[in-house]
Amino acid sequence: MLFSTVSIYLSIALAFVIGLPALWMLQRGLWPESFEKKLAVSQTSLLKTLLIGIIPVVIISLIIAVMAQRLGPIPGLLLSATILAWGFAGAAGIASLIGARLWPTGEPWRQSRNGGLVLVCCALLPMVGWFLLLPLIAVLGMGVNVRSWFFKPKSAVATPPPLTVDAPAV
Repeated sequence: MLFSTVSIYLSIALAFVIGLPALWMLQRGLWPESFEKKLAVSQTSLLKTLLIGIIPVVIISLIIAVMAQRLGPIPGLLLSATILAWGFAGAAGIASLIGARLWPTGEPWRQSRNGGLVLVCCALLPMVGWFLLLPLIAVLGMGVNVRSWFFKPKSAVATPPPLTVDAPAV
């Protein structure tokens, strides 16, 4: 293996290790309401989220196939890169969930950062991480994004108004 080949693989791994947790921290900082929805969705059934995430993958794959037939490969590559980034952005809730479970007493942004690093480092495992975990993270992120559109936060229990006793009419 040539040095240039090793350098390219190392650069790609480094880009994932730095880029994805940074994307998740950016999302936490810029869009806190959306982030909290994604975190709440991630705390529910991940299997249901995975199954819902497969729906956009299938739809976008069909669109990319049609686009490649009619317009060539470049628009399909741009669309697939955009959808992949959207999927990875949705995984912010999963990363924060992992961090909150591993470091329950830490600050929330540190939990997100540390959980993101754990998630990305697991995805760097040769073969299993590259071809199973990394696409799984993207599909789960798509499912989190779709479920967060329809997520209604549990409302706090409303306290009934105090009972008042009316004075008798004189």
